[in-house]
Amino acid sequence: KPQSVVHAELGASGAVLNGLVDKGLLLKQPLRPNLDPLKDYHRPPPKTIILNPEQERAKKEIQRAMELREFAPFFLFGVAGSGKTEVYLETAAIALARGESVIILVPEIALAPQLAQRFQQRFGDVVALWHSNLRGPERLQTWQAIQRGEFKIVVGARSAVLTPVKNLGLIVVDEEQENAYKQEDSDPKYHARDVALMRGQIEHTAVILGSATPSLETYYNQITERFKILHLTKRWEKAVPPLVDVVNMAREYEETEDWTSPFSRKLRSAIDATIAAGHQIILLQNRRGYAPIIKCKSCGYALACPNDEITLTFHKVGHQVKCHYCGYEAKPPTSCPACGALDLHFGGLGTQKVEEALQALFPEITVCRMDLDTTRQKGAHQKILGDFARQKYQVLLGTQMIAKGLDFENVTLVGVMNADSGLHYPDFRARERTFQLVYQVAGRSGRGVFPGRVVIQTWQPDNFAIQCATRQDVKLFYNKELEDRNELSYPPFSRLVSFDFVGPKRSDVQRVAERVAEILSEFKGLILLGPAPALIERNREGFRWKLMVKSSKHTDATGKLL
Repeated sequence: KPQSVVHAELGASGAVLNGLVDKGLLLKQPLRPNLDPLKDYHRPPPKTIILNPEQERAKKEIQRAMELREFAPFFLFGVAGSGKTEVYLETAAIALARGESVIILVPEIALAPQLAQRFQQRFGDVVALWHSNLRGPERLQTWQAIQRGEFKIVVGARSAVLTPVKNLGLIVVDEEQENAYKQEDSDPKYHARDVALMRGQIEHTAVILGSATPSLETYYNQITERFKILHLTKRWEKAVPPLVDVVNMAREYEETEDWTSPFSRKLRSAIDATIAAGHQIILLQNRRGYAPIIKCKSCGYALACPNDEITLTFHKVGHQVKCHYCGYEAKPPTSCPACGALDLHFGGLGTQKVEEALQALFPEITVCRMDLDTTRQKGAHQKILGDFARQKYQVLLGTQMIAKGLDFENVTLVGVMNADSGLHYPDFRARERTFQLVYQVAGRSGRGVFPGRVVIQTWQPDNFAIQCATRQDVKLFYNKELEDRNELSYPPFSRLVSFDFVGPKRSDVQRVAERVAEILSEFKGLILLGPAPALIERNREGFRWKLMVKSSKHTDATGKLL
């Protein structure tokens, strides 16, 4: 018992108790805390796993590599809902039977509890949950328990790849394509997928990269046979792919002349039918807040952050304007800071506005919103997902954190509010990420016995990425994207390095950036893009310029230049 409890029950002082310890009449030892990582989580009943032939083949391929005790990178290429998790569970069981340990990585903290539940149902209390939301003693105690070998399986976000797991036999990187695996805002800077591959090479383990929509680099690596590909082409337990409808929002607004509602007629009708059937809904709006832009109708001034000149987003909950880049917060103005006019327009669409519009259309509906604003508190992720799993809510509305990895059998409708919101972001991966996001969220529908439906709202129904995601045609999209990347010499056909220049004076930053570019231009084979002002030219650290440098793998195969 804890010393404080013994003292309270017996009335004995600490000195008396210590005296009894000295005489050998009492044993005193550190109290090891109960580190059940899922004690507060919703726990559905365990499933009996019977692998289909494709899953069985994948398991046996991985098992052969594990028995050879050699580094073996696998790409588990499975359509959404094909049962990749079941393969993870079976191969983890092989590792444990061999006396080895396992690391399972997921890209989002929100995904870790649900996956950890599946592993704890199967393997009991040898499963640890690891992510950045663990604080203080709990974090230290979990780390030490992993180090002592008390936990044989560690499930967690990217930093779990760095945990001191003993006798490692298997690493799984689920949804390997996700950018969340890359830590670039703080030290140490790393990509968890690449660290997993390197750790597997060092410790001679099998590494599984799993995805329905892989990164283009992983897709290319399996084409060039650097990774062994394992196919899962069928949905798990005979679930059928969802029916997908695409709504042209430009035509929708022309026909209805209703520019106020973010919901098309088709999506409204689908919501109505789904609720009437007693099923649940997932709605994706990949932007938090209420209105992403506050603009003066008189002079056109757009309210921007004083730190970095990014447009401020209005949050109706809390009645604040916030910068989603640096965290600046303030009360919204009642008049235009530039001209004094009172005619301010709160434009754009955020999750809060979608929630408000949904409840205006369906007053009786129960909605839980999942975005950065609702998940800041410890335990918020698991509470929201647990409540939705228990069907306390009919609709789960959120940003990209709800788009992947979640498995709710009662969800039969997925609505994508604005599928092309990320298409024009100035990043060569914009089309790839749009395709992945739309494809992944569509895969959340119809994962149980009931057929699913997906309604995708878009302003660009003819866009190639949107069309391929709608048809769930992975190979068509990736092969075309590889052609374009090759032609433009972007990864995976080149190496790309970003130089960031930051300083208090714009002229000094520009001068240094241009001087570095001048030096690098003397190296034949390097392709320079810039230098130019960064997308966010100024922040609290100062003015920012960027220089991108490419080296083609066709002319620099060994990476000697870059």
